[in-house]
This record gives sequence, structure tokens and C-alpha cells, in this order.
Amino acid sequence: MHDPDKTRFLQTVHPTIIQSHRPSVQWSRRRFVLSMAAGIGGMFASSVMPSSAYAVLDTLKPLAMPSPKTGFLGADGQDTRLADWRGTPLLVNFWATWCPPCIHELPSLMRLDQRLRQQNMAVLLISVDRAGIDKAQPFLEKLGIAGTELGFDPRGDLAKSVGIKALPTSFCINADGIMTAQIIGDVEWDQPAVIETILPYLSA
Repeated sequence: MHDPDKTRFLQTVHPTIIQSHRPSVQWSRRRFVLSMAAGIGGMFASSVMPSSAYAVLDTLKPLAMPSPKTGFLGADGQDTRLADWRGTPLLVNFWATWCPPCIHELPSLMRLDQRLRQQNMAVLLISVDRAGIDKAQPFLEKLGIAGTELGFDPRGDLAKSVGIKALPTSFCINADGIMTAQIIGDVEWDQPAVIETILPYLSA
């Protein structure tokens, strides 16, 4: 089914995202073969549901760059910035209601948030739905997703500033506001191997 919200995101944030089956978005040959065998066709680099550890190791890219100052909307609908969480390490996840892999990983992101809170860390879910909070918030409530930090980027400004090329895409940000890692694709985030992998980047 054609989704105009999805089409606008593809055109606005990254016009070449439809070509994401190409190596430019870090697809491995193994994942490409798996997706084609499954008949998915490769709209997003994350369309395959790989094992958690494989997904993290395959697409994790270490970074060392300050978080952008680009604004977006917080859970209260007010302007906010990533800097407002300075002092709290974050796993920032960009997602959309029209993205099946994004929806697949939401429950594990909620469980990860519960684990991270014990170490004064958190998960920040940022929706890129054009309808913003009015669409994303009820969607999350219907799925029973609660407790995480929330953000809304309806114009795609923040997504563009961090170079989003596929959904879902996640970033590790340390307490100093430095982006330390990028992970493309859906992951079972609360699995021990995954937590063990990302904690050093959150604590860096």
C-alpha cells in the first residue's frame, strides 16, 4: 500500500534512500542475499530480521562527533535538543509508524530502557512521522510502549543533520553529548550480547 508519509520522508530526508540496497548504506552481501531470498526486495537496509549480535556487529560504526544542535519536539510538544539530555547517556533511535523493522524492535527498546535506567542511561525514541506527535504517540500507546524518552522530528531536520539513510537507525551518545556509535537496522536490544556491545559506547 502506498504511504504518502513514507514517500515524503524518503524525498525530504534522503532522496536516494530508495536505492538503499546498494552498498552505500552498509549492506553486506549476506544480508542482501537473505532479503532477496525472502522476497523483501530491499527497501531499507534493515528489512531483514538478522540475529541481534550479527546486526550490531555488521552495522555498528564507531563515531566521535558532537551531537547536532538541531531542534526537534519533545514529549510535551515543545522545542528541545539533544543537549537537553546532557549528563545522561542515550541510545537514540529514529523510527516511523510505517517502518515494519522499526515496529519490530520497539518492545526490546522499551526493555532496554528499563535496563539502562538502572545505570542512569536512557533510550530516546525519535519519530520521523510527518504527522508528528498526533500520529506517533497514540501508535506507541496502542503497542504498550511506555517509559522511554520521546522525541518527534516531523520535518526531518534532525534526521537530516545526523545523516539518516535508512530506518531504523540508532546512535549511542555519551554523557558529554558525543555521538560515539551508529547502528543501522532492527535489533533485539535487550539481549545480553547487544547490551554488552553498546555499553562501552554509552559510557565512553
